Parts: sequence; structure tokens; C-alpha cells
Amino acid sequence: MEEYKETIPTFEDTSLRANMLLEHMNTTKDNSDYLWYTFRFQNDFSDAEYVLNVTSSAHVLHAFVNGSFVGSTHGSFKTKTPILETKITLNKGTNYISLLSGMVGLPDSGAYLERRVAGINTVRVKGEHEIKDFTRYSWGYQTLFDAPAGKDPVTLNLESMGKGEAWINGQSIGRYWVSFLTPKGIPSQTRYNVPRSFLKRTDNLLVILEEENGYPLGISIDTISITKVCGHVSESHLPPVISWQGQNKTEHNNSKKHHGRRPKVQLQCPPGRNISRILFASYGNPTGDCENYAIGSCHSFTSLPTIEEACMGKRICTIPVWSKKFGNDPCPGIPKTLLVDAQCT
Repeated sequence: MEEYKETIPTFEDTSLRANMLLEHMNTTKDNSDYLWYTFRFQNDFSDAEYVLNVTSSAHVLHAFVNGSFVGSTHGSFKTKTPILETKITLNKGTNYISLLSGMVGLPDSGAYLERRVAGINTVRVKGEHEIKDFTRYSWGYQTLFDAPAGKDPVTLNLESMGKGEAWINGQSIGRYWVSFLTPKGIPSQTRYNVPRSFLKRTDNLLVILEEENGYPLGISIDTISITKVCGHVSESHLPPVISWQGQNKTEHNNSKKHHGRRPKVQLQCPPGRNISRILFASYGNPTGDCENYAIGSCHSFTSLPTIEEACMGKRICTIPVWSKKFGNDPCPGIPKTLLVDAQCT
């Protein structure tokens, strides 16, 4: 004799998600007598004893908590809506509840068959002083957190989630779709900027609407320490609009005006940090970008000393993309680009 046991499914094992308790018969379409209802939640009860209370319109109901069988019930001729109420043990942290709804065939006689429903109606977990009602569970998550200390940029790390949207103190941080991978097999984005203006010192409310199989306990609030700044500007870039203002009439001021309207590289370290080292500087036709760069076939040998003179020890510096700034034109007739990478300390 051989015995076969089916693994009790948890929320992670499911593929059909909804923000309500689905009607049994319309969901299974008579392909099965059984339908699993699963969810997970964080135990933040202050009570020591717990009771699972479930009402159902199905013929049979079996209940499992954290993979262990906790009880079952069924209807009768007199009781059309069976109630399961049983004591349960909850973990500190994440708990999984799996409810198996069962039908013994479908109703085939009587009036108003189109109005007949089956499946689970209500789900509640009761403590001695508190009740959690999962009947209209939104399948979302929320928590409170304190703002990180300091002035560094704040990010919401959603690497452990699937697809949905996030809000902090009622402000949308944006939609996320971490489970959708790029051709390189990685998410296009996992960290989302949280403006410090959105945050209070304490008790900031984070709300997550998760549509897929995310793991909310993996979410973190991080800070980004900016240690490098980079600028990559070519002669074809439009100059800042602010430089278009102030038309001067004298020849001397016209010279300043034209200088002001040239494209510029501007480097800016975070507050409290200054430029301490120029990691790369090339005026000419450097290859690559701020992530991966190299000197090209055209390069001014005064690039590094010119940038060091303009930027070292400063928090903010601006360098025009202009051959006279670098002493001469290293390769006449070739459009010029200025690429600078600097370290902030």
C-alpha cells in the first residue's frame, strides 16, 4: 500500500489572486470540487490565545494554519452555512492560513439556481482583546517607520516585491514591476527615490499594493551615500536656459554673454561634501559615458589640470565646453565633448 500526501499550499504557491473571497463555483467552472483560499499576515497581536473563525457556503471546509491541520466542518440539511471555530497557534511574524473549500457536486434543482453561491464567506482571527477580519482583505501591506538620520537621499528598496504601487504618507512613490525582467534578466528598477520632504521624523506610513507574489518583509528603507559625481556634455547640448537671460549691448558684455550661453558641465556634491579628487577628465572625444569611459582619439592634455583648478575643494563647480578654457583646440573640425568624473568626500 502506498500513501500520497498533497503539500498544503501557501500564498506563495498560488497563481490566481483577488482582493475578495471568490465564489467557489464560478471560479472552478466545475473542473474541480475543491478550491484553496490562502493568505498570509503578520502577527502583531498582544494576546496569547487565538481562534480561527470561518463561515462558508460550501459543503465541506478544511482549515490549515502554517501547514498544520486545525479543523474541519460541513453543512447539513438544517445548517446550510457551516461555521468553523477552532483554537489555533500563531507564529511571531509571518503566518499562513490555507482553507480548502469542497463541494459534493453542484445544485441541480430548485428555484433561482443562478443565485446559488458557494465558497467561503467570512474569515476572522480572534484574540482575547482583538479581532482581525480578512473577509475583505485588500492583499496590501502597511507599516510605520522612522526617517533615516542625516541628509543623504532616501530610497525604498522593493527588490523582494513583484508588481504594484507604493505610497508614503499618502504620496505615491510610483508603480513598480520588479518581476518583469529586462533582456539581461534583471529588473529595470528596484530602488525608488523618497523625497525627504515627504517624510516626518517618526511614524511615516508606508502602504504597498502588491499584485503578485511579493515578499514584504524584504522591503527596506535605505539611504544612498553619493561619493562620486559625473558630467558628460558635448558642444551640441543646449546650454541652461538661465544663461539666455540678460542681453548686454557692449562688446565686452556680448563676449560674456556668448561665454555664458555655452554648454557647461556642472558638478555638485551633496551638502557637507566637497570635490576631493578628479578621477577622469577629457576634453575632446572621450568614449563611453559616466559608467564606463576612456580617452578617445582627440584629447586635450590640459583637461585634468584645468578641471582640478576649477573644481578641487569646492562643492559645486562649472566648466564650459569651450576650447579657450583648455588653452587651445586639440583637434579642429571635430565636435568636442567634456567628460568629468569626480570624487566627493
